Formats: sequence, C-alpha cells, structure tokens
Amino acid sequence: MRVWVEDQGLPELLAGARNGDELAFTSLYRKVAPAARRTAQRIVQDAHAAEDLVQEAFYLVLRAFRTGHGPTDSFAAYVQSTVKRLAYRHFAKQGRTVVTDSDAVWERYLAPVIPPTAQADLVVAAWASLPARWRRILWLIEVDRYTPAELAPGMAMTPNAVSSLATRARRALCAAYQEMQEAEGETLAQAS
Repeated sequence: MRVWVEDQGLPELLAGARNGDELAFTSLYRKVAPAARRTAQRIVQDAHAAEDLVQEAFYLVLRAFRTGHGPTDSFAAYVQSTVKRLAYRHFAKQGRTVVTDSDAVWERYLAPVIPPTAQADLVVAAWASLPARWRRILWLIEVDRYTPAELAPGMAMTPNAVSSLATRARRALCAAYQEMQEAEGETLAQAS
C-alpha cells in the first residue's frame, strides 16, 4: 500500500484515486473540500446543508470512479460543478419562502406597511386580485429586496424569466389599481 504525501499534486492523487487508492481519494477530499464547502454555503446559506452537499458530491465522485467514470483531470472543477448542481437542486427544493394560501399570513405582513387611508384600501384590493405567484414575486423583489438572480434557482427559472414575471406582476398590479380607482370614482359620482 502506498502512503500519500499531503503536498503531492492533484494529478497524481487523481490518478491514484481513479485506480482505487482510498488514501489518494482522502487527500483529494482534504485539498478540495474546503473550497467546495464555501461554494455550497454561499448558495444554500446553511453550513450544515453545505456540509451535506459536499459529502454527497464526493460520494458521487467516488461512485463514478468505482464504475470507471468521473473526472480524468480538473478534479477540483469537477467537484465544484457537482456541488453547485446539488446546491441549486437543494435550493430549488427548499426555496427561500414559505408558500401559504392563508390570507391571514399576508395581512400580518401588509398591516404595518400600508397607511390607513382610502387609497390603501384600493391598493389592498388590487393586491388581493393578483394571482398568488405574482404577489409572491412582487413581495420578494420589492419588499424583501431579492434580485432575480437570487430567486431564479429557487424558482427553477432563469434570472430573465424571473425578471419578466416580476414585470408582468407589476403591470397587473398597476392595471388592477387603476381599475379599482375608476370603479371608486364611479361609485363616488353616483353617490353625489
């Protein structure tokens, strides 16, 4: 059995790991895992989940080696790519929001930000007329200040698609508000 030296280069370690040398694979893990962990944590924002994703990525690489597949060079890039793919999949499954159909949850968040005026009632009515998906995207972008690029992985969309969805939602909110204003104006005109 060969003993691997920690400063041995990645190509030699990779060749050893591909040939089934567990010490070589362990050395590769020690060299590459910290950067992979940082990448995963940057995406999922959770140290424990990031650690799990790195472990899963290395497991997948080891399994690929044992079946004669996996990287033949650029091991670190291969692991980084695997970690990113797993992290984005994790992010898409977990999401950054809690989806709810309960109006009480939305009212709790809306209550402190809407001033008590007649116009506020129109805004609330216009907001309530929007589909839940549009309300959610507007809230995340306009109130929580997420960017389309930050939301895209969790929504399984591209950043451009998220931006387009937000634009459609804004336009729909404006149109609904204008309709409510016109209806309110007609009601006031009929009352006088």
